[in-house]
Amino acid sequence: MAKIFETLKSDGRFSRLVEIIQTLGEDTMLQGEGPMTFFAPVDSAWDAIPEPNRSMILNDKQMLSHLIDFFTVRKHAYTLDELLGKNVVETVEGNSIMVRRTEKGTQVDEAVVLEGDLKADNGIVHALDSVPFVTLSQAFEAYSAASK
Repeated sequence: MAKIFETLKSDGRFSRLVEIIQTLGEDTMLQGEGPMTFFAPVDSAWDAIPEPNRSMILNDKQMLSHLIDFFTVRKHAYTLDELLGKNVVETVEGNSIMVRRTEKGTQVDEAVVLEGDLKADNGIVHALDSVPFVTLSQAFEAYSAASK
């Protein structure tokens, strides 16, 4: 089995995310010791962010770094069932992500889980259909506060 970063690389649905992670040098963290849980938006999720917001986000390394931290939960490899049992988990960034079952399926903030429980040597990955808007706005707030 591969580590989280290698799992994302070999899957094919996460090429934009893999590129972002490599640009930031975050691949080391995702290759590191686990356990961790990682929420991974698929390529179409990044494409769905309206321009010029997408360009602003994708060209700002500090903003992207905050975003990757919002996708990561350390010290636990939570399955979808465990996440649903907890309902809320704290990310590396220090903010909370809400996980709940709705008529759309399992949701992480507003994003729908396309496929959960992708196992890796150092944790677990959950594929998302979108970049959660709440996560995006929290990342922007954290970024704004850090740049003051």
